[in-house]
Amino acid sequence: MLDRSVTGREIILKPYDTIQSRTDERGVINFANRTMIRISGYSKEELIGAPHSILRHPHMPRSVFFAMWKIIQGGDEFFGFVNNRAKSGDNYWVFARVAPRHDADGVINGYSSVRMMPKREAVADWGKIYADLFALEQTQPRNKQVAVGYQALLKLLKKRGFSHLTDWVMQYT
Repeated sequence: MLDRSVTGREIILKPYDTIQSRTDERGVINFANRTMIRISGYSKEELIGAPHSILRHPHMPRSVFFAMWKIIQGGDEFFGFVNNRAKSGDNYWVFARVAPRHDADGVINGYSSVRMMPKREAVADWGKIYADLFALEQTQPRNKQVAVGYQALLKLLKKRGFSHLTDWVMQYT
């Protein structure tokens, strides 16, 4: 079983750090660049063939990943802020762009992701949003967490005056 403990220490990316990865259509990693290997603390051999969720911080709301999958499986790009977990248990925030890749017939056959250092303002704001969503999800049985969190995310989106998650996220760029 994968160790999901956390240290509470944050790795802060440098402005030049660009993390890149590619996965198949199920989210299994088939490419990780050197920056991803260095920051995550996993070896190339540990990453290739593993689900991208190997980097999932245990306090990230499940509903955020549901929203991401909904967007990218629909053929659109996802832009968002994600708190990842390194192998050591340290965490690192990223501004992520995840895009579908297509085969010659136009069928989605995987995803490409590029992640960079987010603005600290975004980390503070989205850290609070995610903490609230995560806390809400934890009040529910596991089989209802995603639905309850996703509805709360949509309600927040509307309350902030946005019709699409990308519009809300991009105000921080």
